[in-house]
Amino acid sequence: MAKLLGKFVIKVDGTQLQSLPGASLDIGGSERTTVVGANKVEGNYETPKQSRAECEIPVGKETSLAEMRNWDDVTLSFECDTGQQYVVQGAWLTNTPKMTASEGGRIPLEFEGPPAEEML
Repeated sequence: MAKLLGKFVIKVDGTQLQSLPGASLDIGGSERTTVVGANKVEGNYETPKQSRAECEIPVGKETSLAEMRNWDDVTLSFECDTGQQYVVQGAWLTNTPKMTASEGGRIPLEFEGPPAEEML
């Protein structure tokens, strides 16, 4: 049976995040919008779309919200357990880091940036 995606390793400027299950990556690129005429579908046009990554990390002794708040122009990398690797150069954190107590603490992180590149 073929290996299917179960997890990936997320790194910010080479430092691995302790990501909790459920992280996601939208690689971005071109988004197509359909043009519908009066009597038929005429075609589509493309607009650029940013990449978007979301994950949650636990709160540990070394966790610094101030450091995270300054994540701008960072390199994000995603190493899938199925072998794919994606890199977003010049990404930024879009949300203000907020920690919640319970279950080891949780900090949701949301990144956006230029489209991700697949590393072959």
